[in-house]
Amino acid sequence: MPALILSVMIRDDFYPASYLGLMAGGALLMLSSGVLAYLLARILAYQWRTFVPPAMFSNWANLGIPLYVLALGDAALGGGVMLVVVGNILCFTIGTYLYSGRLSSFEVLKTPIILAVILGGFINALDVDITQLISVPITMLGQVAIPLMLFSLGVRLTRVNWVDSKMGMVMALFCPIVGVALAYSICYFLPLSKLHQDILILFGVLPPAVINFMLAEQYNAEPDKVASMVLIGNLFSVVSIPLVLLMIMS
Repeated sequence: MPALILSVMIRDDFYPASYLGLMAGGALLMLSSGVLAYLLARILAYQWRTFVPPAMFSNWANLGIPLYVLALGDAALGGGVMLVVVGNILCFTIGTYLYSGRLSSFEVLKTPIILAVILGGFINALDVDITQLISVPITMLGQVAIPLMLFSLGVRLTRVNWVDSKMGMVMALFCPIVGVALAYSICYFLPLSKLHQDILILFGVLPPAVINFMLAEQYNAEPDKVASMVLIGNLFSVVSIPLVLLMIMS
């Protein structure tokens, strides 16, 4: 994944500033989802620290990037990568705070994806010419990442279970309905291109990410319930994603 991000950011035709609107839209969507999930958790008497993060942090990488490229073509890869960057920054700052109750700003700097963004940003800003001896292997590794992420998602989902199916069903309905509604609302207010609007709408329908289960297990924040939300949410996406794809393609 860091190789994929680096290969995109060092391309001559990649201009990070052109993705600022999309990145702002992605951040706004995640934060708004978190606020609405918090209110729903209070109404349903769920532990909000367990319920809110899966509503915010979706499968931007494992499922998102292959989905954008499949539906919208290679032109969507850059936007997908920048949404992964935004998602990881929020996940390893706000996300770790929600699960652990404490905030460590240095956690995000330990993430290989963020290190790749920093390195790629310097190379892009300084307009450094990378020799093909280095750029070609990085690009090849990055291309391998897209199908490998789908395999990785499938393998990780075999390790979670159905402990709390009720909460999982609520999350399975919450993510696509609220996410897509918020995405359309944000597209109405933010000046985004048609391609970036489509990416943001697909971003909104994505199910909870497996990283939620890993963080919940690390910080002992009801990992079984989080695992159920991840599993059922991803199973339900087999229905919700094609429906949203049909809306976009038509």
